[in-house]
Amino acid sequence: MPTAPSAPVAYSPGFQLDPFPTLARLREEAPLNRVKHPEVGDAWLAIRYDLVKTLSADRRLVKPPNPLDGNSLNSPPPVHTRLRKLAQAGFTTQRIEALRGWSEQVTGQILDDMAERGTVELLGTLADPLPIAVICRLLGVPYEEMEEVGHCARGFLTETEEVRDKAFGTAREYVLRLVAHKRRNPGDDVTSALIAVRDGQDRLDEDELVRMVMALLVNGSITTTTIIGTGTQLLLTHPDQRELLRRRPGLVRGAVEEILRLEAPISALTWLAIEEIAVEGFVIGAGEYVMTCVQGANRDPSWFDRPDEFDITRSPNPHLTFSHGIHHCLGAPLARMEAQVVLGGLVRRFPDIRPAGDPVWRDGHMVRGLTHLPVAVGAPSM
Repeated sequence: MPTAPSAPVAYSPGFQLDPFPTLARLREEAPLNRVKHPEVGDAWLAIRYDLVKTLSADRRLVKPPNPLDGNSLNSPPPVHTRLRKLAQAGFTTQRIEALRGWSEQVTGQILDDMAERGTVELLGTLADPLPIAVICRLLGVPYEEMEEVGHCARGFLTETEEVRDKAFGTAREYVLRLVAHKRRNPGDDVTSALIAVRDGQDRLDEDELVRMVMALLVNGSITTTTIIGTGTQLLLTHPDQRELLRRRPGLVRGAVEEILRLEAPISALTWLAIEEIAVEGFVIGAGEYVMTCVQGANRDPSWFDRPDEFDITRSPNPHLTFSHGIHHCLGAPLARMEAQVVLGGLVRRFPDIRPAGDPVWRDGHMVRGLTHLPVAVGAPSM
């Protein structure tokens, strides 16, 4: 049995500042590598596209159990199957697309404010507030409580377990109040729809409902914030692609897919093997952890021509950023819609947008994204 090479540098502090050279080397060295996972310890790492896709759909791999999770979309079948069917009945693509016009209106108002100011920090001005506003609208959160929701969501971005646990408690308390309010005052929103949804005699119990709304609240905002930030940075550093998008606005869907491919916000998904799995001469033992690295798979040269180049006309673009199989991200249509609205509007409104300082990347283990992105949006002075 071959021994997987060790990669102690992967997922250590500072790794996400520039992970791609290391991932490219590891992808060439072996089908699987051994790494130190920042939370669970020793783990297998899959980076090659075909292997990441196959393992992501392997029923012998499940999301690691977490006592905070209870029954959730992270649960294995049959619980996952039941919950996802109920969730999809309330969280429909039609409901999300109905938000597109409203999202364009809110984005336009933010862009107006940016035009008046001239130079702004983009994350705090646009990339963070817009997704918070959209997820609040979707869930039926009152306008005056948006800041509280934003505070809850941002707490999950930290990689400190103590802070995340505190954020979990705060978010749960808020969602309990929201659900109680929506039971008394149902509206045309996802929270009300999830309260009412049934599949025959089956429905979400109180704990399942609260956890599902929490997941939508958190994942529906912070992931999109990250995508908008890295997407803007890619357009800033590739003026040819930015100009192409300005001239051909219909390319915005392809632009968003290429941004998702090149800069997946979550480096890898973590799984637990519940049975032994033989993979290309290696054996993953039951009880061992596996990381499927979408960040590396999305730049696999055996699947993508010129994998490190930013090309908004790339087609097809079968990236794995939203995973694959039964755990494919439920909120993918929402993230795509918001990124299309924001990035398309930004390029159309500000053709001369340019950096106004150095970007700051998040120094974390698993999340790849920016914490600071200053931009100037007025015409450059002569």
